[in-house]
Amino acid sequence: MDFTSDKTTDIPDETLSSGDFFPDISLRNYQQSMLTDGKVTTERLRHALVNAITEVNRELAGWKQSQIAAGFASLEAVPADHINNDSELMLLYRRAVYSGAKATLTERYRDTDTTDSGEKKAAALSETVDDLWRDMQWAIQRIKGESHNICELI
Repeated sequence: MDFTSDKTTDIPDETLSSGDFFPDISLRNYQQSMLTDGKVTTERLRHALVNAITEVNRELAGWKQSQIAAGFASLEAVPADHINNDSELMLLYRRAVYSGAKATLTERYRDTDTTDSGEKKAAALSETVDDLWRDMQWAIQRIKGESHNICELI
């Protein structure tokens, strides 16, 4: 029997500051963009998003400084193509943050059900989590103007 809730928690229309350079992140926009279930409380979501913002901002710290030195006071001011009236860089930033938050939430979700079906679901989620971390890194690389190739010495 599967006790996963398909009810969505009503997330308040709260905005998290990403600092002076990067755009603010809306909890409700995250919820509308990413599939979440009823187990994700506002506090858990806020925590995951704050951690993702921190990680993405740290990864982009050097690039951010070079953009500020070039005279761009915010990510939105950096020249970029626009898709549906949104800066491509703004879309990539949100993707990086949302993917990082979703990966964190999904990793934590895996340990909540210890039944056989829960173990099978956890195994299936491992691939999803890897994809989300990859999406985060790819978005960061694209913001920096780098390719998707990420090599790691094993």
